[in-house]
Amino acid sequence: MARNSNNMTPDSERKYLLTDVQACTFTFSDGLKSSFTASPDNEIVMVKLIPRNSKLKIFEDKVLRNYSSVKNITELAAVCDYDCLRTFTRHFKKCFRDTPYQWLLERKMEEVHSMVLSSDLSITEIAQMYEFKSVSHLVNLFSKRFGISPQRCRLSNAI
Repeated sequence: MARNSNNMTPDSERKYLLTDVQACTFTFSDGLKSSFTASPDNEIVMVKLIPRNSKLKIFEDKVLRNYSSVKNITELAAVCDYDCLRTFTRHFKKCFRDTPYQWLLERKMEEVHSMVLSSDLSITEIAQMYEFKSVSHLVNLFSKRFGISPQRCRLSNAI
């Protein structure tokens, strides 16, 4: 068996030609199923299974592995082996369906929310810890994201 363009070895690549198939069901690792049945016109149905280690998946894994250890988007692009920030941003949007800035801000706000609820640190300390420009900047973003100020969130959780 010849190697294909995905550099799969002959042992890991298997090709099947099935004829007269009436129906087919794929069960995915997350439990979802997808089925199809043959059409009355006996059309040919071709299915290409893309390996999990596709370029997009490798990119996603690099971002998820490194985002918490960087200070900004430029650093994240560098640790993901991108010299061009525009190319990184384009690939990022394709993978995460959001800009790197918005995505990183959302992760940061989730962490801040957790800190507000589970720590005794002041809002000022949390703002400094997560490198916000000012406490009011954090409060405004938090209020916009969660619909309540950090202080009120903390107080309502304590009740």
